[in-house]
Amino acid sequence: MQLPDLRILPLDLLMPHERTDPRRVNPLLARIREEAVLRNPPIVAPFGNGDRHFVVLDGANRITAMRALNVPHVLVQVVDYGQVQLFVWHHAITQCSIEELLAQVRRIPGLHICEGDLTHARAMLARREALAFISCDQTHKTDILCGGGDMRERTELLNRLVDTYEGCARVQRTTSDNLREVRQSFPDASAVVVFPRYEPAEIIELARTGVMLPAGITRHVLPLRALRVNYPMEVLCSDMPLAQKQGHLSEWIHECIMNRRVRTYVEPTVLFDE
Repeated sequence: MQLPDLRILPLDLLMPHERTDPRRVNPLLARIREEAVLRNPPIVAPFGNGDRHFVVLDGANRITAMRALNVPHVLVQVVDYGQVQLFVWHHAITQCSIEELLAQVRRIPGLHICEGDLTHARAMLARREALAFISCDQTHKTDILCGGGDMRERTELLNRLVDTYEGCARVQRTTSDNLREVRQSFPDASAVVVFPRYEPAEIIELARTGVMLPAGITRHVLPLRALRVNYPMEVLCSDMPLAQKQGHLSEWIHECIMNRRVRTYVEPTVLFDE
C-alpha cells in the first residue's frame, strides 16, 4: 500500500506562502480544542538546496492555529513539489453589485484599470502584464488591473484588492474565469476576479521572503493526500523530543494499518462533511 509521507516537524521550519483567513482560523481553533486531534495534516514541500525550511502549500490556517496553541511540533504531509500540480482559484463576487465593486477597486492607490475583451485580458495575465482582471458581464468585457513593479509590490496590490472587495462582498472560489460559467454555480455572482497562475519556484520564493499571497488563490493538487488522520494533539503538544514523537507516529501509523483503518480511494471522491 502506498502511503503519504507523514512526518512531525518543528513548527518554526514551516513557512506559509499565503495569508490566513481569520474567519476560518477561529472555528478551526475551537474544533481542535474540542476534538483534541489534528484531523488533516498541512501539506508542505522542502525549499531544497540545503535549506531546512518547508513551504506550506495547503494548510496555512491550520499552521496559524497550531501557533496560537503554542504547539512546538506539527504533523504534516511532505510532498515533492515536482509531483504536485499547481492551479489557481478565482473569486466569484456575490452580494455586491458590479458598480459598487468597481467603485471600491478604483480607490486603491497604485492600481490602474483599463478595459479589454476576455481574450486580451487572458493574454495580459499570462504575460504578467496584468495583476488580475475582473469579468463583469456576459459579453466578454473585462476590467484589466495593472500596477506594481517587483513581486513584493504586485503581491501587496493583490492583497489590497482582495481586502477591498472582501469588505463589501461575499467571495466564492471558482476555477472558471468566465462569468457565464460561474453563474451556473453562483447565479447571483456579479463578477469574477481572475488571478494569474503561479509557478512552484515563485511560491517558494514568496515563502522564503515572507511575502504572502491573499488567502484562497493557489490550488495544489496532489497525487495522494492524507485525510481524516485524526492524530492526537496530546503528542504534538507534549515536551517529548522530536525523534521520540516521530517514533510514536511510526508506531501509530503501523497500528492503523494493522487495524485496517487506512484506505486509499483511487477514484475522485466527494466529501459532504467538511
